[in-house]
Order: sequence, then structure tokens, then C-alpha cells
Amino acid sequence: MALTRLTRELAVNKELVASVHWDRRYDTSLVVTMQDGTTHHIKHTGGYTGGDDCYDIERKLLDA
Repeated sequence: MALTRLTRELAVNKELVASVHWDRRYDTSLVVTMQDGTTHHIKHTGGYTGGDDCYDIERKLLDA
């Protein structure tokens, strides 16, 4: 069971990710849904120092 670090506070097992989609209603964020129904909303702050780059996170999750 290898964990993939997505943010400073969040690491997941890629094998247990059920879906990944974008939520652009109010701000740009990536929604990661796990097989058990847990959802993680990650706000894209890639332009700021130390922020979360959701485009990079999406690539990490979708790479086989």
C-alpha cells in the first residue's frame, strides 16, 4: 500500500481513488473521491509560494 502525497496534509493510496473531477463554481478546486465515499476538496493555489498545484496533483493521480 503505497501512499501518494497530494498536499502537505493529504496523502492517499492511488488504488483506492474512485474519481477525480474539477469544481469551478466559486474557485478552482480538484475533488478527489475515494472508494469509501470520502471526498477531498483541494483548492488550486499553484501560483503562490508553497501552494497546491491541482494540475500536478491530477497528473499524479491519473498516471498509471
